[in-house]
Amino acid sequence: MRIAGFGHANDFLPAAKRDPIEFAGGVAAGERAMAMADTTIGDLDFAEVHDCFTIAELVIYEVMGLADRGRGRQVLDDGTVHPGGSLPVNLSGGLKSKGHPVGATGVSQHVIAAMQLSGTAGPMQLGGARRGVVHNMGGLAVANYVSVLEAV
Repeated sequence: MRIAGFGHANDFLPAAKRDPIEFAGGVAAGERAMAMADTTIGDLDFAEVHDCFTIAELVIYEVMGLADRGRGRQVLDDGTVHPGGSLPVNLSGGLKSKGHPVGATGVSQHVIAAMQLSGTAGPMQLGGARRGVVHNMGGLAVANYVSVLEAV
């Protein structure tokens, strides 16, 4: 496995300095990672995203470009992010299924991605996974990190 691209971006913490539902830092981090990896969302086989709250996962679908603003639920309704969909998300069950290990979320997400890419993910294995993305954030989406990982 290799890290093909990564991006980091901060946003302002004071609500008066940012649009609280824009997630501009997450967008910037994703754009940087995807550009470095020379890839698009359509080239990915799976994603592990920071689902600290249900709304956070829905907004990340929008940040990643899977859904239009305010339409994150659409990719649940149409099956895009389900196992067997065009971009399965959180095949591991996500952070909440692990008790949301604060401080260890990014490590957990990368381990799961590495397991997918090495074919060692057991019952949650996605057949033929070659490229995935990890989207992590912290501090009310002030700190945003995105990694694109590839099998080698």
